[in-house]
Amino acid sequence: MSWQPLGDSAFLWTGDRGRMPWDKIQHLHIPEVTDIVMSFDSVAVHFQPTDAERVSAWLAGFSPTTATTTSDLAQIHQVPVVYQGKDLASVADQTGLEVDEVIHLHSTATYTVAAVGFSPGFPYLMGLPERLHLPRIPTPESVAEGSVAIAGSQAGIYPNPSLGGWHVLGTTNIPLFDPEATPPSLLQPGDTVRFIPTGNVPTGKSSARGSSPPAPPPVPPSGPVEIIAPGPATTVQDLGRPGFQTSGVTPGGAADPLTARVANLLVGNPESAALLECPIQGPVLRFHQPATVAFIGWLHPNAGKPVRLNPGDTLDLRVRMTQPVGYLAIAGGIDLPPALGSRATDLRAGFGGHLGNPLQPADQLPIGSPGPTPRPGHWHVAWPHPHPRSGTLEIRYIPGAQTTWFRPRSIAAFQHSTYRISNHSNRMGLRLDGIAPERADSREMLSQPVVAGSIQVPPDGRPTVLLAERQTIGGYPQIGHVISADIRKLVQAWPGTPVRFRMTTLDEARAAWKQQAIELARLKSRLKLL
Repeated sequence: MSWQPLGDSAFLWTGDRGRMPWDKIQHLHIPEVTDIVMSFDSVAVHFQPTDAERVSAWLAGFSPTTATTTSDLAQIHQVPVVYQGKDLASVADQTGLEVDEVIHLHSTATYTVAAVGFSPGFPYLMGLPERLHLPRIPTPESVAEGSVAIAGSQAGIYPNPSLGGWHVLGTTNIPLFDPEATPPSLLQPGDTVRFIPTGNVPTGKSSARGSSPPAPPPVPPSGPVEIIAPGPATTVQDLGRPGFQTSGVTPGGAADPLTARVANLLVGNPESAALLECPIQGPVLRFHQPATVAFIGWLHPNAGKPVRLNPGDTLDLRVRMTQPVGYLAIAGGIDLPPALGSRATDLRAGFGGHLGNPLQPADQLPIGSPGPTPRPGHWHVAWPHPHPRSGTLEIRYIPGAQTTWFRPRSIAAFQHSTYRISNHSNRMGLRLDGIAPERADSREMLSQPVVAGSIQVPPDGRPTVLLAERQTIGGYPQIGHVISADIRKLVQAWPGTPVRFRMTTLDEARAAWKQQAIELARLKSRLKLL
């Protein structure tokens, strides 16, 4: 099979993965390629929408072959499991087996790591005995760290607490992900995994990478910006950490990167500088040295312009917001230690940013050395424009990788129905309330790469649009992909906003992205004159 579009920011290959020279693609890729993600029978090559032609021409130079594998580099891992999972009895009932038979089948099989994704370090394991094949749970549920689970024809291990639709059989304490290790994921594609039943897994994490004692708790950063009141979920973000999706690490970064770029430009920062992302409510900050700040997303007389503050000044942004997610940039950028090349907070994996967590009262932030900033004056920047609280939001999308899995009438209804943004949305994904698309193909899907904007339809039928902190691989059919230029519209729409989807073309999607880049370049040129 040839390369097919995966939204407007990736190409997808499905079929016999062993017939493509993946090692060459992965190690000789051109600069325009931002990530390469492998799964069971598919590979995705990620890029910016405007680089599609260049990447397509590069991929055309690789033809199917009998590529050699890297099995000589594979490792064997033994994973201790306490088989007392919340779904163990249910799995026995559904399969017609005794609990002991479920444990025996699961623990005597030999598994191969087909891919790492969903969350950092999460292994998708091939080799699950056929008698244990079960469809996913209809509605994703909370799953604890270390849960050993099964779904479809796959087994897996949850490295972090998460929402998941897999059946949990037991628990392990093997640490699967370490952002300071190389590679950061313990398990790699091609590795072998065997589960070992045990009566008791010691509390705390064991070390599968060595016997060194656990590291001491990190020392909280100190700096000239003090958090008095952080708001409900304020985090440090930048433009993300592409390049690590093979280890299941989401690119992450700002949920609305365009607004984050503009906020940084207003204080003379590089567009990629770390800043604060503030959903729902703004923070209260106290400054202990002179600073220049800019904030976008608040109904405030100084929004959208540089503001100079003196030592002892307090900035209170607990005022009405003009959009659900605001951004606050400080000249010099927030100078926290980078993790995997980025200062962005990965909330699901708990690393990056300020100790991997939302900000708390009394936290302190270090600031880098500022450069020249635009002169404050009687001006402000009102772009990008927020969506009004009333009115229907039109979102353009491209047909998805599994559009044909849905009934034709459901595809038509998806385009002509009105959905509403659910309250149950976060940085990982935005859920929609409305008509549930009906599937014509009910088979269990092999997990496959996804992109920001992928519209997944889980078994409960409620579409979910994946956002910045999405998983890298997903097992739910993708009915469509929101074009990259329209993702921020969803991020900045209030819960309850009515949404209509309009199918469009790749050409329109790339043109919209290019137009957004042109408007940003115009703004940069004007700010240089101030």
